[in-house]
Amino acid sequence: MESPLTKEQIDELNSIVKLPVEEQRKALAEFTKKLSPEQLEFLKKGQGCVFCSIAEGKIESKKVYEDEKFLAVLDINPANKGHVLLFPKKHYEVLAQMEDVSELFNLANNIAKSVFEIVKAEGTNIVVNNGTVAGQMVPHVVVNIIPRFKDDKVRIGWEKTDVNEEEMSELADEIFKNLKNKVVKKEEKIEEKKIKVVKVSNVGYLERVP
Repeated sequence: MESPLTKEQIDELNSIVKLPVEEQRKALAEFTKKLSPEQLEFLKKGQGCVFCSIAEGKIESKKVYEDEKFLAVLDINPANKGHVLLFPKKHYEVLAQMEDVSELFNLANNIAKSVFEIVKAEGTNIVVNNGTVAGQMVPHVVVNIIPRFKDDKVRIGWEKTDVNEEEMSELADEIFKNLKNKVVKKEEKIEEKKIKVVKVSNVGYLERVP
């Protein structure tokens, strides 16, 4: 699909990505106000997505890891020296759209270990922002791997919200039931993948994959 964005808009978008985080939020908000419905839909579907462009080599980056599924690059506006952005090459807006995130987080863990050793960090944060309300600025799954140091300027935290005992109990039960249902469905899918149809002459039968 041909991009409905003009060259000037693409250049502006690329320049916004290079701004500090707080300035990015403001600039992106102003940028999207100027877009047509077609252009907004184009960006929402991942067409013209900054991270997709990085994965395609259209935007220069400092790669620290790459395979068929994932790419990890140094953040150009790092929270600390060694801040890495890990993301799937395939466009997913949020984690919930990915069927399996085990590879992603196993890789994030290994990258965190390497960064920790290389920059001689004292700790690490592995952070994912899902949705604009959670601080996500570009609709593409990204894992932030941030090395931490004593007295650095990174602030990740929140003020507590009061929830009474009854609400806590009800909430725990609801999440437990909902999550149990999701886990069962996932296990059923795994079982389905272990079974394949083998055709002998005109007769088909099921065979369990070892």
